[in-house]
Amino acid sequence: MKNISILLIAINVLVLSCIVYGETPSFKVDSNPTLNMVKQYNSSTLYTLSSSGYQDPIFVANLTGTHYEIGYAMGYFLAEEALENFESLLKVAIPYGFERDALKLFLDWQWKDYLSKQITQNYLDEIQGFYDGAKGAGFDKLENAITQAVVISSLPGDPNQNIEALIKNEFLKGDASEFKQYLVANGYDEVIATILNTELFKSTTADGSKPIKGMQCSHFSVWGSRTNSGDMYNGRNLDWLQNSGIAKNKLITFYHPKGSYSHAAIGFAGLIGAITGISSQGIFVAESDNDSNKVTFDGFAWSMRLRYIMEHANSIDAALGLWKATNNTMGMNHMVASSNEATTAPHPAYALETMAGYTAYFPDNSPAEQYLYTNTTTGAATQMGYPIPEAVFRTNHGYDTVIRANQWIDPKPTDDSMIRYMLFHDAFNYYETAQIEISELEAINITSILGAKNNEANFYDCSQGWNGYNIISATYHFAANKMFVAYEEGAGQNRVCACCGTYVQVDLTPFFVSNQIN
Repeated sequence: MKNISILLIAINVLVLSCIVYGETPSFKVDSNPTLNMVKQYNSSTLYTLSSSGYQDPIFVANLTGTHYEIGYAMGYFLAEEALENFESLLKVAIPYGFERDALKLFLDWQWKDYLSKQITQNYLDEIQGFYDGAKGAGFDKLENAITQAVVISSLPGDPNQNIEALIKNEFLKGDASEFKQYLVANGYDEVIATILNTELFKSTTADGSKPIKGMQCSHFSVWGSRTNSGDMYNGRNLDWLQNSGIAKNKLITFYHPKGSYSHAAIGFAGLIGAITGISSQGIFVAESDNDSNKVTFDGFAWSMRLRYIMEHANSIDAALGLWKATNNTMGMNHMVASSNEATTAPHPAYALETMAGYTAYFPDNSPAEQYLYTNTTTGAATQMGYPIPEAVFRTNHGYDTVIRANQWIDPKPTDDSMIRYMLFHDAFNYYETAQIEISELEAINITSILGAKNNEANFYDCSQGWNGYNIISATYHFAANKMFVAYEEGAGQNRVCACCGTYVQVDLTPFFVSNQIN
């Protein structure tokens, strides 16, 4: 591993030096996109954000009111786009009608008996508002697409590894009346096998590739002496089902719920949770998969939970308190950070390693992260956990002993998740050694490097980026009221994965001053 680290540092010096001198070898930044209003409903507004890097503009929804009113406006604005995205996902992942029907019944069961139980009433009201708003706009084809999408977004990164155990466990204890009737009528084993054999759940497709790269996400927070003016910078990569068509309906949503804090969520039309985001109070949230054998849907759906934290927390302590008061579902690595406390809180950012019923909390420079990987054949030990001050970062494996004992895969030093973890460490180490304070361009660069480009042997090479699994890449500089958001663009060999494309600068100022609660 030492040789690997030296190689990565050498590459960092070459590539990052180019960044420092203003050259960007793989990505572009659009600092002047065009914002245009396209629809309005009561106090909520829909905009498009046009950039030279994208054929289709990014939708920007600015939603104000009660949760029901927010949901109504979203349904009124984007119901057709939400259904288009949902159907695009199903067509790519589940090509056959019978399989699709079985999966929809499964998703409805999981929502009805499990995920809907711990979501707060406000979000249930918002979902109902979405359906009502769609009908108010004359669109009545949504059916259960919004709640089914919440369930899909809650699935583990490699569903086939552990979803069968979840199904059997919940089938025995849940109501699942409609789904049970379907199973009785069509044969339990046949239906379960049908669902698990869909492209959505397969470990590999016919050509040997994984259909969904849910296990290549990453996120980080860095601040203090490592950054310009001590500001906090955050980054997040979503590596998922590429080239599905949902990037046509890219969406940034600014929520202004009555009585609580405004917050922004980066995603796609029809996904009402937060894949990543930041609030008006500077609370950053993110997620990366770390599949565990401790799984349940009897918890707070993670994408809605991240919104819940942004909506109600105004400090890192408040964010952690809300996390502890709610329940986990799948095994994941999350992050919560408080940009406003970069210079005041002892630990303004935490990595949260989770599984059903358990969370391990890691601030920066945590001794618990000093992990030694031991080769079971030779007994050789290699350090693979490098906690450092004023930076927290995670890929798709854990460092807590309980988490490691239950995570589905225990990665080796040469495995993808470990390599990417070391990319983080080496990048931060390079900037520190070179006495370069991380600013916006460096933070975007770190984010971009970690995105999956289908060339895992060289994360600095975008030549295979057309087939990379990175579909959202976002960097935040809250102290300057900015975030930089990149999406996948194009199709086939003309496609560009997000981290190799254009990061669009989004000014947070006009959106985070419109709610008097802020």
